Amino acid sequence: MKRNKQQTFVCFLAGIIILLSGCKTTRQTTVALSKMNKDERIESIQNQSIPFNTLSSPLRFSFQTKKKKNTTSANAQLRIIKDQIIQLSVRIPLLGTEVARISIMPEQIIIIDRINKRYVSEPIQKLKEITAFDFDFYSLQALFTNQLFIAGKPAITPADYKTFQWSEDKFLSKLNNIDTQGINYDFVSDYTNRIVQTEMYKEKAKADLNWSYKNFGLTSNSLSFPMQMTMELTVPNDLITLNLALNSVDIDTDFKLDTTIPKGYQPVEMEQIIKLLQSL
Repeated sequence: MKRNKQQTFVCFLAGIIILLSGCKTTRQTTVALSKMNKDERIESIQNQSIPFNTLSSPLRFSFQTKKKKNTTSANAQLRIIKDQIIQLSVRIPLLGTEVARISIMPEQIIIIDRINKRYVSEPIQKLKEITAFDFDFYSLQALFTNQLFIAGKPAITPADYKTFQWSEDKFLSKLNNIDTQGINYDFVSDYTNRIVQTEMYKEKAKADLNWSYKNFGLTSNSLSFPMQMTMELTVPNDLITLNLALNSVDIDTDFKLDTTIPKGYQPVEMEQIIKLLQSL
């Protein structure tokens, strides 16, 4: 039983770290776009973003690799306090006992492993050192909340619209932005002007990340939000897939999040977690 819990925890951490280390597909639709110029299109996409101070939802995640083919799944709770913290609490089904907690803040990331009684506490810059992409808190927050973003910026203003390259066909619109490291960010939207896919890639790189959104439903304040998110990471000789199925998305519910490290837990380096993931 303990080994199964450890495998679930490790697979979930693998998925999250994969998200930070960055395939390019195109979602098809049969409803034509309305006519707009670039600024109008960006403004319409921005208007589809959910305004929130807090966001929370129980979710079910599943994790699979092409090599191993077996699927691992577990329950978790997602909670976000805008511009402050993203927290994922992994729980045992039925019992609801927390086995792991991942807290990502603008300056710090803390991972609590309750099974092995250890933790990781690192500045968020550490993620930039060990991943292929210059990921930051605000970009990750935007991915979890289905929003347009520019890497390194807390928010997009109309003055930023000119930095996007824009192209459209009959059914899909694509906005492209390239950061200082040459990483491309493609945002694909459909006739609803909602983002249905965000892609991150670097030309000639060996890893590409695709984050897609579907099954849009209503939040607690009757706004449209994707209830299913799928992340696919293509790496040499493998395809890694992480699915998040959300349920009952609550907007602006009051809650506080605990980021304290339990007494007696042993600190480990981020590299130790990554080596463990690689060994699996």
